[in-house]
Amino acid sequence: MATVSFRDETPTGRPLGEWRPTGRPDRMTVRALIRRRAGEQAAHPIDWERAFLTNGFFLLVGDRQADSLDEEVDLTTTPTLIFIKLVALAGG
Repeated sequence: MATVSFRDETPTGRPLGEWRPTGRPDRMTVRALIRRRAGEQAAHPIDWERAFLTNGFFLLVGDRQADSLDEEVDLTTTPTLIFIKLVALAGG
């Protein structure tokens, strides 16, 4: 089983945190990946599905952006998944 890292970053690429989940399958949907990430943040529960669908954050899978919750990700070939939270601009 390959090692995969989940990483949180700002839109400018500044790392906010990183962890390596254990006990995961070799393939997961974007929905399952986000659900697992939200579980890591249990102290601040969020409506992760709504946040993804309304572009509150996005997920980079390797060098591209995931665009569907049903997309399946091969975790044996994708060593890093990056969650980027977007922030609303003041006044707009």
